[in-house]
Amino acid sequence: MTGMTVLLATVTDDEKVFWYIALGIGLVVVLVVIVLLGLLVSLVTDIDDGVTRLWTVTKRLAINTTGMYQLAGTASVLRALREECLRQEKMLTERNGMVGQR
Repeated sequence: MTGMTVLLATVTDDEKVFWYIALGIGLVVVLVVIVLLGLLVSLVTDIDDGVTRLWTVTKRLAINTTGMYQLAGTASVLRALREECLRQEKMLTERNGMVGQR
């Protein structure tokens, strides 16, 4: 125990101040690290929520577009329907024109 008493007795007041400053700086660094880690956790949670929403939207989009291949033939069917409607209109116009001439 006498060795420790001698060690404490040889520390000057200036050295004690420097030790307190070093401990204070260490405490500030630890607090800053805690705050930064808290911000990081918050950021990661926000990113995770965004990815979850994006995943949900892309799944819904995939479900909604599963029948898109069927639309490829729609244009040709509509063209054929239009042509048939025009033929029918022409036929009715000619028929009504003939009826009106009698």
